[in-house]
Amino acid sequence: MENASKALIIAGAILLSISIIGIGMYVFQQASDAMSGANMDREKIAAYNGDFERYGDLQSGTQVRALCDLVRTHNSAAKNDASQKIAVIEGSAEAITTPPAEGDTSTTPAGINAIKRTKQQSKLYNVDFGYDAQTGFIVAVGITEAP
Repeated sequence: MENASKALIIAGAILLSISIIGIGMYVFQQASDAMSGANMDREKIAAYNGDFERYGDLQSGTQVRALCDLVRTHNSAAKNDASQKIAVIEGSAEAITTPPAEGDTSTTPAGINAIKRTKQQSKLYNVDFGYDAQTGFIVAVGITEAP
């Protein structure tokens, strides 16, 4: 009788240990899934912004015109989703933290082409970006003539 009760205690301890290990593995797996999802978001943001950010800082007029073409093409591809459009503006865009409004002329091909036409190939321009405060995606490109 005494041996049987000890065997039941040992069996209970083994079942409890297996349960604790299983719960630990489940928690670890959930945490690693959450971490890989966060890394994927950062990679997605970097990939999205990377095409535009290579035109940042001091650029020639030719590069600025190429950036305008890139943004115009991007906006044409995102024509059904206003939150994915990028505005091109004269001046600094650093203070812009929200996507452009629906119908904003700075996101239309005509509006972007109007700014592009004013950029001379032989001049230098400072290019900066406005980022969406919630997603981290570029929402505006600011172009100012360098002194």
